[in-house]
Amino acid sequence: MFADKKLISFYLDTGKKAEALQTVRALRTRDADDYALLRLEATILTDIGKTDEAVALIKSLIGKKTSVGKDTAVERQNGDGIVTVASPMADDFTNYIFISSLYTQAKRDKEAVEAINQAYSSAQTSERKEIAKLMLATAQQTSGDLQGAETTLREILKQSPKNPIALNNLGYFLAERGEKLEEALKLIEQAVESNPTNPSYLDSLGWAYFKLGKLVEAEKYLKNALQFDNTSSTIHEHLGDVYHKQGKFDFAKSAWRKALELSSDADETNRIKTKLSNSVSK
Repeated sequence: MFADKKLISFYLDTGKKAEALQTVRALRTRDADDYALLRLEATILTDIGKTDEAVALIKSLIGKKTSVGKDTAVERQNGDGIVTVASPMADDFTNYIFISSLYTQAKRDKEAVEAINQAYSSAQTSERKEIAKLMLATAQQTSGDLQGAETTLREILKQSPKNPIALNNLGYFLAERGEKLEEALKLIEQAVESNPTNPSYLDSLGWAYFKLGKLVEAEKYLKNALQFDNTSSTIHEHLGDVYHKQGKFDFAKSAWRKALELSSDADETNRIKTKLSNSVSK
């Protein structure tokens, strides 16, 4: 199994997606309950444009339960001591979250939002409902429903005023849109205060300062973010934007090239290529 999984990784790394899919399916005939393999199959299917088939694969798990022996945590128990539990494969909340990620991967944003709403409806704890709300805001932002994303995040902050993810995301969304920049900065500062080494929060803080035209502070926090995560294409791209605004064109191109090297999103890749192309004459 270990060798087969290494082979799958090799196929994916070399762009041989059909071979990877074939190997995953062969493994699943031997272990149909391997949830990681099932998700990998769905991910590959989405990657090759078969999103509906991928979603159907995960949807087939919705509502299922697994019968196990007496020593397992009980959800329901009959008179014979047999219990029925929600296994990882049969966790509706998790499956709807994953379905949303498949739709996001396929850039089918409306359906991603719908799947997140289904995850919220199936959530049985306040923590899971909050997770779903956070993901809903991101899906709304991606789909272009900017007001919806802001409303969702403000609802979360009404219930949990110190939620660092909601603070950061609302601040970043506002900064990205160039709106309410002073409020955006304060929101992100609260997130950073709760976790000073989080590279995403530091990136957001740097980006808010950039939008405010405070380039020294922007450079400082973006460089700080890279100390904790040097593999983020977003942070490198943001730092390139700061350098370009400062007139440090060689530094900007170097940062953008690094961002391009790390980027895996087509839209992001095209955006960075455009920046590099437009900076050639600088």
